[in-house]
Order: sequence, then C-alpha cells, then structure tokens
Amino acid sequence: MTGNRAREWSLASGARAARDARIATARHLREAPIARLWHMTKLQRSYQIQLAGTGDPRAAVALLYGGMGYEPPYPADWEAGAKMVVGDEARYLAAADLYVLTPQMCDVVIAAAQTLTRADLELASEDDMPGMTGLVVLPHPLIVRAVTGDLADVRAFTWRFPAVIPYLGRRGGAEAAAVRMSGYHDSYGPVRPDSFRDFAARAAAQGTPLPPLLLDAIRCLPLQYAAAPEQIQALDEHVATARSAGETARQQAQALGAQENRVVGEYTPGAEINDGDDTFMPRFLFAFWRLCQQRIAASDVMDASHSAQTAAGRAGVSPDVRIVRLRRSEPAEAQGGSREWRHRWPVRMHKVNQWYPSLGRHKVLYRGPYLKGPADKPLIGGEPVWALVR
Repeated sequence: MTGNRAREWSLASGARAARDARIATARHLREAPIARLWHMTKLQRSYQIQLAGTGDPRAAVALLYGGMGYEPPYPADWEAGAKMVVGDEARYLAAADLYVLTPQMCDVVIAAAQTLTRADLELASEDDMPGMTGLVVLPHPLIVRAVTGDLADVRAFTWRFPAVIPYLGRRGGAEAAAVRMSGYHDSYGPVRPDSFRDFAARAAAQGTPLPPLLLDAIRCLPLQYAAAPEQIQALDEHVATARSAGETARQQAQALGAQENRVVGEYTPGAEINDGDDTFMPRFLFAFWRLCQQRIAASDVMDASHSAQTAAGRAGVSPDVRIVRLRRSEPAEAQGGSREWRHRWPVRMHKVNQWYPSLGRHKVLYRGPYLKGPADKPLIGGEPVWALVR
C-alpha cells in the first residue's frame, strides 16, 4: 500500500463505495444470465482440476460441490450447478453484515494472515467469528498469485455459518461443521487478462455490465477439525495438480497470443501476495476474526443517507456499513519527541497459540501490533524507518 492510496481513501467514500458495490453485485448475481455463465466456467475448470487429481468423475463432483458445503444429490449439469451456486451466493451476499477495512487495518490483517499456518486454521471455531455472516470489503485490491499461478485482484471476502462439509477427502470422511467462504475480485482492478476483457465486453454488450465485485472461489473451512495424514496428503496433491493445470492453461493461452497475467498501473512483478497453498482466503478471514475478538480492531457503524437507505431497501440489503479500523496506536509521547518522522509504520506483531483451560483448547492470539509515527504521514511496510533529527 502506498501513502497516496491511504490519503485518497476516506471513511465516507469507503462506506459509500462498499454499500453500492454490494447492492450492484447482489442484483447482478440475481438477474444477469452472464453471471451464471461466468460461474459455470469456474465450476468446469475446478472440476477438471479435481478430475485430474482423482481420476474418478463421481469423486471429482463430490469434492467440487462438497467442498462448497453442498450435500448430494448434486446438480445434473453445469448450468444447473451454476444456477444453484450463484443464486445462493446472491442471497448470502445480501444478508451479510458489511465490514469495510481502513487501509491501515487491511495492512495489519494481511500481516496477521501471513503468520498463520494450516495447523492454526484447525483452531478456528464458531466463537471466533464476529457474526454468523459477513462481507469484508478491502480499501483497495490486493494482487494475489493464486495456487494456479494466475494473478488476481482480490477485493472482498464473505463468510456464512453454519455449513457442513459432507466429503472431507477423496477417500471419504465424516461430516464436519464448517463455515462457507467466498472470494470476490475487483471488476475494475489492475489485473486485466485477455479472457476477462473479452468477458467484460460481452457482459456490456448484453446490457448487464459487470458489477464492482466479481465472484471467484467458494470453499468451506471445517471448524476445530484436525485433518488426518491421508487428508493432508490429498490436499498437497490437489495443490500440485492445480499448479500444474494453471501452468498448462497459461502456456496454451500464450500459444494463441493471449496475455492472461496482464496488470495495468503500478505493479512490481514478485511483489504480490503468494497463495501457494490455496489458503489465503481462510487465513485472511481467520486473522480478521481474531483481531476483532482481541479488540485490536475497532468497529464503527457509518450513518446512511436517506438515498442510501432507499437504494438498499429496494435491493433487499441492509444499509449499515461497519468501518473497521486499527484500535491500537502508540501514544504520542512514546514516539520520540526530538524526531520528525516522515512515515508511519506497523510495529511487528507475533502470534501465539494460547491454551484456555476453561475451553480445553488453544486459540490464536496476536501480541501487538500498533502503529508508530504521526497520523498524517504515509504508512509503509516493514520495520526500518528513517527520521530527521532536529
């Protein structure tokens, strides 16, 4: 995140943009046929990856739909599957509590998410969540390199509880309580592959231009579930298969003259978030939940104008927007009275798995973070900071 981006963002504009994006996206999912076509393509690609890993069409379908929290019988064809998934997602998006992260809070959640491991995710529980359902809108798109190797501009995540995973591994397994999570890309973000540009043009030609948020991946995270060794192996094999499938698809696109990893605007190759094991979405949301639970984050409900309330009512969504900001900051007297700082920066946090005897289990806790430096200075990452000494 750059200092310019932080200065351009404001509480009012962030709340208004997130509210409008939710309304437009929910309407698009409900009404636009091309929304179902988009997700049908997503389902087919995911199925092919599962099929390459299992070699069993029935197991691949079960992994695909079961991984999203659906129980059999599964849809008979891809059109029916896309209709089911997109219809459910429209309802879940409309019903979710809406959270908007400030730029500073977004930086902290990213840093916290990157400390989490698969073992940490196994500690996730219902009481970690700030609510049964939520939509978290980021202040700017995050450039993420997916497990397939493709670049994505991630702009929002949703969660919904309860859900159930009926099929936990290719060799079977019992049902597990879970939370359903969905990721959304920024339709107007910096990642502009040729296939997306063609699709956006087609949507506009049909009179249903793409909304601000574009549905991407859906998955369920089992709660307080320790994966068996064979299930961990199956996950590792799936990651390897997805990575190989992504590389093959990029080579085929390149052979046809298509550019599938184009990024417009400021971008430094290698500076993206690497989601090499396909867990960034659950890690981000789990980190967000834990930071909220520890009161590192503070949430304020923004007032909605009459026009905003009317638009939300027509769309069947709540007009409420919760702005989530970083609560902790170092007192001014501790920031070095004889120095003129040029930047703000987050003091490094660290993660611990704290044992709670009353619960009989561990929970993830973060020590820190807090922001150091004047509030009117740009935020930078990392710890090294230069100062002017008077």
